[in-house]
Order: sequence, then structure tokens, then C-alpha cells
Amino acid sequence: MNKIVYICVGTCKAEISEEQYKGGLTKCGGEGCTLKGHDFAKRLKCGECGMIFKEEENHTH
Repeated sequence: MNKIVYICVGTCKAEISEEQYKGGLTKCGGEGCTLKGHDFAKRLKCGECGMIFKEEENHTH
């Protein structure tokens, strides 16, 4: 089953859970990251293989 995660698409590639995002962690704080201070992007993470993909993308095995 896929789960919602939030990621930084900058150089740090940080990944946080939906709970962390809803708890107020909405922007990247990675020192040296090219997108520090920018909002995390919502993505889906495959529970089977761990691949992260956009909601509009189809992911199959």
C-alpha cells in the first residue's frame, strides 16, 4: 500500500512523514540544501519497494 510522504526536491533529498508535515514541519531546513526554506513536495511512497513518485504517476511492479 502506498503512503503519503513529503520530500525536499533540492540537494538534501529530505523525506518526512505526513504526520510530521501536519505537525508543522513544512519547509526544508537542511544546511547547504539548494531549496532550504522552500516547501516540501507531496509524494507517494510504495510500501513494497520504497519508490517515491508523484500522485499523478502510475507505479506498478
